[in-house]
Amino acid sequence: MRRTLNLLILLFTAVTVSAQSTFISSLKAKPKKGATIYGVVECNGAPVEGVVVSDGYSVVKTDKHGVYNIASQKQNGNVFISIPRGYEALTEGDDVVPQFWAELSAEPQTAERHDFALKAVNNDNHIIVAVADIHLANRLNDVQTFRDSFVANLTAEIEQYRSKGIPVYTLSMGDNSFDIYWYDYLYDIGDFRRTLAEVKYPTPFFNTMGNHDNDGATPYDENTDFNAAAKYRKAFGPTYYSFNLGKVHYIMLDDMVYLNEPLANAKRGKGIVGARNHTTALTREQIDWLAKDLATVTDKTTPIVIGVHSPIFRYVDQMDGAVECRLPAEQKAELTVLLKDFSTVHILSGHTHRNRCCYGYRDSAQPDIANITEHTIAAVSGTRWHTSAFGGPQIAVTGEPAGCKIFKIDNTDIEWYFKATEFDAATQFRCFDMNTVRDYFKSSGELKVFFDHFPKRTNYANFKKDNAIMINVWDWAPDWKIKVTENGKELEIVRKKAENPQYMLSYEVPKSLWMLDLGSESRKKKVRHPHMFHAVASSPTSTVEVTVTDSFGNIYHQTMERPKPFSVNIE
Repeated sequence: MRRTLNLLILLFTAVTVSAQSTFISSLKAKPKKGATIYGVVECNGAPVEGVVVSDGYSVVKTDKHGVYNIASQKQNGNVFISIPRGYEALTEGDDVVPQFWAELSAEPQTAERHDFALKAVNNDNHIIVAVADIHLANRLNDVQTFRDSFVANLTAEIEQYRSKGIPVYTLSMGDNSFDIYWYDYLYDIGDFRRTLAEVKYPTPFFNTMGNHDNDGATPYDENTDFNAAAKYRKAFGPTYYSFNLGKVHYIMLDDMVYLNEPLANAKRGKGIVGARNHTTALTREQIDWLAKDLATVTDKTTPIVIGVHSPIFRYVDQMDGAVECRLPAEQKAELTVLLKDFSTVHILSGHTHRNRCCYGYRDSAQPDIANITEHTIAAVSGTRWHTSAFGGPQIAVTGEPAGCKIFKIDNTDIEWYFKATEFDAATQFRCFDMNTVRDYFKSSGELKVFFDHFPKRTNYANFKKDNAIMINVWDWAPDWKIKVTENGKELEIVRKKAENPQYMLSYEVPKSLWMLDLGSESRKKKVRHPHMFHAVASSPTSTVEVTVTDSFGNIYHQTMERPKPFSVNIE
């Protein structure tokens, strides 16, 4: 009961903009006995039968008249449809948030009507733009950079699909805002939704929440996780829901339990009352709802795509195939049981600001995850917009560029590629001439000061191997192939964990020295990454050919003329 009372207070006090459905159908509908939510789903005035509708607890379907009824306690404060195959939910004007949900406003025992309108579209073939960690906060010129760089480049990239009549949609894995700055810079999750409209974001935008999309002004108690999401729900609706695009069933979940525990010395902004801490887990309500939602998908060859913020599966060590689950053990067991009968499951996540592709089949000790592939996606913001504000490239923590992943869905076939914000899709790796990297590290006064403060970091001034080449393959996966030749002779390639010299130069040095951030404990440790590949040439001046082949046979090639200069803006 306490949760319901808190919800009713929030419904009438939150003031952020909502993108909910306000559609009113002319079709008739009456609530059945006991129903507290009812309504109609229609397309161009005709009822749509069999549409899944939910309040986050119950899952029902519309009848032949397009009518649904739910006996709901209204715990989550909204009702939503699972958009069926061959349809889209409406959007309004420049608003790109699909109107698949409606906010509840009546008392729990009072029946209220909410209708939904669909438009027919052939989307068996479609494109998904998967984004994560946009982190807009109205600082570091982030909103303008997001508009002029990411949105502008994405708009150009997807034109090749739009021109062929292929629908394009965006799935966001959360952290679109930055909770610590909500009150310092007067920019919260509701402002982010308005920004999408203002920058004319080019696709419909389906969202899930990240830990930084919670309200840090929410006091710690047993309901913190739910109450801290109040502004999110006003802006984007349900924190877990599903929809269908073509033959694919999409599910968006909130796997961040926001705690915001009291902590005397917590780093906090204005208005923040706790530590903003969190755990990776699913609530009981989500797991119970997920079981009911998946039960509506009777064809088990249907690809299931699940969007979350925090990675659920990852390699224990990227150098081998052992996989670990970050959910509590009992939740992992429940989740895999729910998914075991589906032939193909993809999980999309963010949070770490780096690219990872984790294949469940590689861990033979865990056959229950053999059908699962998890894609952790590098941040749109890179290092939360710092490197571009410092005048350098938009770069993420493993040295890959800021960007997104694009999924090409052809019926039930799924392919993907990483799209860097500042490069075209044909650019999938960066080559370093370690001779010139070493010379730069030796001559840089700033780097000397940096290593005086952080001596455990990799100082490439001490790199011993002459004529070495290091290749950072941003979206590398175990089935990719890399070939390096010098004068037609193939060179041996060794995969190593290594620090990225460009990241150190474009982020670590200015963040620590320019911003006097010299006390960071995390900066004292090596930040080594597993998608680094080394080869050794016979000469410091020879031209080297590098060819990378991805999982789908796409070939990417660079001719590396040496000596290759090294700088912040190395290409």
